[in-house]
Order: sequence, then structure tokens, then C-alpha cells
Amino acid sequence: MRSCEYSKVNTAASARKTKKLRIRNIRFFRNGRIIAHTDPTLPASDYVSITFEDQKTWDKMDTITQQASGDLILCPVRAWAFIVRRILTYPTTTPDSHVNTVYTGGEVSEIKATEISTAIKAAVTAIGFEKLGFKASEAGTHSIRSGAAMAMYLDEVPVYTIMLLGRWSSDAFLRYIRKQVEQFSRNVSSHMIRNQHFTHVPQRENRVSRHDPRQRNHAANLQTRQNMAGAGPEVLARMTRLTLWH
Repeated sequence: MRSCEYSKVNTAASARKTKKLRIRNIRFFRNGRIIAHTDPTLPASDYVSITFEDQKTWDKMDTITQQASGDLILCPVRAWAFIVRRILTYPTTTPDSHVNTVYTGGEVSEIKATEISTAIKAAVTAIGFEKLGFKASEAGTHSIRSGAAMAMYLDEVPVYTIMLLGRWSSDAFLRYIRKQVEQFSRNVSSHMIRNQHFTHVPQRENRVSRHDPRQRNHAANLQTRQNMAGAGPEVLARMTRLTLWH
């Protein structure tokens, strides 16, 4: 997720289009039935669904669902279940409370994005540059989003699945796929030599399809969108949606 969806950022809430998640946005399911937040077996649910009420991509009420991983720690269902149950035990909290709510020193407050960034940098420092290949100064809250995309890619999750789960409507997510990661090119060399001989069928005329996003001035081309930054987000959004529709 984007940091402004699960933590307190400096931008005023009134000026931020993306809405921070609330407890009511988190739902759990087992055997196809919704499980109440008060159910003592909540961590044993099969799936967790997160509904994003509004996003910077103009998509409203967008729901993403993930299945339990079976791991005792790295499991989206268990992680969200413990967060929900913890927050609902605090005084004055309700299903409308934000997911970054904490109770310390007898007061209810919210975790800040800067605090999460500090924790990430501390972890990077503790693990070390020699093992990770990057420094703490290069890490931040967006590293979580980047790392999730990279983890899915390395386990050969289809690109369209990565885009849908990450809520990317364009090829912008490719920025999060780090080609300098050693495992990025795993098995590529062996795949390249499987078909060492191939014949190109000549076209009757040389042309590039107008639907090909690799050509210049195509709305789905990342470089084109960057060059058209002055056109405004609404124009670019319409162009992108029109391209995806075609």
C-alpha cells in the first residue's frame, strides 16, 4: 500500500485525495462467509479483503483480497486480524478508527509515516549493506511497496496479477522491479538457448500497430506520459483509460 493509506503523513487530510484505511475497510472471510471482528477465531480466517474508499487513481471503493499464507508471521490474514483486534480494545475506538491507531501513555494517537521510515532504515542498517546491496538512506516507506512487487515477480506471479494487487493502472509499476537484483535474471540464460533457431516471417508492409504501447506518443507509454506532464492528471487519466478500454 501507499504510506498515506496506513499511516499519518504531513499532507493535510483535506488536501489528500487518497483516504486512510479504517477498521471498517478490513473484512475477513472463512468458507465464503464474513467473519465478525469480534470472533475469537479471526486470525484463522481464509481471506482478508481491504477496501480502498478513494485513491489518487480516482478509483473508489476498490477491494483487494488476499489469501492466508499459512505462515505464522508473514500472513496478511493473521497480520490484519491482530491489528483489528488490538485497535478495537482501545478506549473510544470504533470501526471508523484508522488502522494506524495506537494507545500509548494513556492516550490514543496515530503512527506516523516518518516513524515507519525510521524503523525501516534501522532494519536496513542492522542487516547491513553487504547483504542487502543498498544503504539505509536509499530506503523508506515506499520500499515496502517496491519489495512486495519484487517478491511477487521473483516467484513468477503474472504481471497482470502484480498490477491488480498493487492497484497500478499503467506500466508505472515496472519502476519497482529492480533489474539489479541477482535473482531478477534467474533462468533467463537457460530459456534463451531453448530455441536457438527461428525464422522471421516477413510482413507485407512495414508498419507499427497504433495499439502497440511501445511506439512513441501512445497514451500507455510511460515516457509519453512523462513528456506530457503539463497536460494535467485528468487528461492523462482519460487517455490511459481509453487505451486500456481499447
